[in-house]
Amino acid sequence: MKKITALLFAAGITAGSLTAQSNINTHLWSDTTFVNEFLGSYGFLAGAEPQISDEEKEALRNLIDLIKASPKAAIQALEPQITQSSSAAFDFILGNLYFQDGNLSKAEQYYGNAVVKHPDFRRAYKNLGLVQVQQGNFDKAIKTISKAMELGEVDGRSYGLLGYGYLTQERYYPAEAAYRQAILMQPEVTDWKVGLARCLLETARYADAIALFDTLLLDEPNNADYWMLQGNAYLGKGESLAAAKNLEVVRRMGAADLSTLTLLGDIYMNNNSPDLALEAYLAATKVASDHESKALLRAADLLTRSGNYEQSKTIILRIREQLELPEADDLTLLTLEAKIARAEGNDEAAVELLNQIVERDALNGDALIELANFYADQNEMAKAINRFQQAEKIEAFEREALIAHAQARVRNGDYKEALPLLRRALQIKPDSNLEDYAQRVEKAARS
Repeated sequence: MKKITALLFAAGITAGSLTAQSNINTHLWSDTTFVNEFLGSYGFLAGAEPQISDEEKEALRNLIDLIKASPKAAIQALEPQITQSSSAAFDFILGNLYFQDGNLSKAEQYYGNAVVKHPDFRRAYKNLGLVQVQQGNFDKAIKTISKAMELGEVDGRSYGLLGYGYLTQERYYPAEAAYRQAILMQPEVTDWKVGLARCLLETARYADAIALFDTLLLDEPNNADYWMLQGNAYLGKGESLAAAKNLEVVRRMGAADLSTLTLLGDIYMNNNSPDLALEAYLAATKVASDHESKALLRAADLLTRSGNYEQSKTIILRIREQLELPEADDLTLLTLEAKIARAEGNDEAAVELLNQIVERDALNGDALIELANFYADQNEMAKAINRFQQAEKIEAFEREALIAHAQARVRNGDYKEALPLLRRALQIKPDSNLEDYAQRVEKAARS
């Protein structure tokens, strides 16, 4: 069986496990300290921020109590007072009010107005950048937060969100630099450490990522996302059984979803432990919905192809019990059952199943090829060739059918008839192993 570590790692990285710790946005906006910092006071820094006329100061004093009591009412009172010539401070305040009210597009508009009126208005740049992060507009947010920092608005939060922006853009090295600065300034903020760990994962520094997750798990041993991500790091490092231990922890927590459980099963299969793989796959059937059958069909196919027929029969039975399968999936399971029957010497049952499949779906290439192989093994070459040729007419199965047909011809000693089949298969997709095989067949045909 081919090694599937690289495939497993790719699957693990993109599985549901990453969704939760990508939610830095959600964490931030439910963080009271952050929201207070974001809104700031409604005062202004002398010399670094726009001037307010005496008349505007009076208007602001009249708004203070209203701002505290009702942002909506404060918006209605303030917005008519804003003109092209009014202080950028008022646009900034209105942006804050709209943010408090949950209207991010209006908040962005007025922060933007504030920095147009006062190009060095660093707090307005910072808040504008944070709103852009909240909206998922990371390309803009990177530029805006960088501008705020250039003007002197430097703190851990700015570095952290800058790192997050770079991470979403897959610019891992600047993201790492920003996260490291954020951790220096705000070592208590876990999000920055998780972001750094993800940078390490994406740049294949798995040992460093594993060590960082060790420290995170000391503080939060029940965080399933950390266990999953560290498992991904172990997979990347080539330590699949260590990864399996992490996934087993997630499973015991009751936090394992379908992708986690099938990944766990795949790891066990890759380590020649079909019984453990079956246990994980069976657990996956309990959490799968009807439209998620493909992952389970793949598990059944993997068990069948690797010759673990008892385990395959068990998972096939459980899939049928747990899920309402569409016609195509049911036929896939019937094909696997036919292959198992043939492998176990139960030819009568195999042929009955294969004929059922072909009757229900005349374009089922898998069943046609399997049926053809059966007839070839029974020395019924006319029937075998007919089925092979049927499968060869199905585009998705043409190459596979050509190769199987050629191999059957070779087993029957028909080397010259096998050669054009192999050459056609090589035209569809070149392959060095198949080319070597064709050369051996050609030599046998000449002799």
